[in-house]
Amino acid sequence: MDTRSKLQYFATLQKLLDLRRQARQQLEKLPDELLSLNQRYAERRRLLQAKEEELARLRQEQAGLEGELETLKREREHFRRQKSMVTNMRQLQAVVNELDQVEGEIKKREERLLAIWQQVEGLEEEVNNLSKESEEERLHREALEAAFAKQKQQVEKELERIEAHLRQTQRLLGTAGWEEFKKLWATRKPTAVVPMDGDSCSACHAQLRPSLVQLVKASAELAFCDSCRRLLYDRETIKPLELEA
Repeated sequence: MDTRSKLQYFATLQKLLDLRRQARQQLEKLPDELLSLNQRYAERRRLLQAKEEELARLRQEQAGLEGELETLKREREHFRRQKSMVTNMRQLQAVVNELDQVEGEIKKREERLLAIWQQVEGLEEEVNNLSKESEEERLHREALEAAFAKQKQQVEKELERIEAHLRQTQRLLGTAGWEEFKKLWATRKPTAVVPMDGDSCSACHAQLRPSLVQLVKASAELAFCDSCRRLLYDRETIKPLELEA
């Protein structure tokens, strides 16, 4: 195989590998709008979780306070009965003091319970709103997901076509040529074969020696950039093979 033909196959393989990498990236990367939507949903789920945790904490505190309140109310009834049974002022004062203390504790817990009930009511509404997806949101999400699924199908089909052309080009190049390309590509992947850009390397943009420019244009032997060591070809004379439809 002459150098010109080898360069054409090498340039074709590089082009196919670039197309394959781009296709794989398309499969892995969500469209910006769908990515943004997913990020909003993730933030919404994070906020929902935080609200649910706060709600659970308040309900636990509420249950504890209600239990304490029941105990204090029983104590109040006990002291009220004692009050009616005292026989002197000293006993009466002692019972009244105990009763006042219990009433104070009951009031504190009732005030806290009222505050908790108000917080719980507000949080329950927030949790309910965060848990629901509106009809408009659902339709928008489903439309974006359907569009992405269709795009993935198209890209997967294109990827199959690229892989088939890679195998075909590999066969045409032959075992020795393919092994030579693999060694070359392994040292500079993902881009090992590049066209000249005027009198510069299109990869590293280093200016090429005049003699190297002539060597690349002649396509009589493989020529490499002195700076990045990538294989160079002249895009005017070496055309990568086109993919068949």
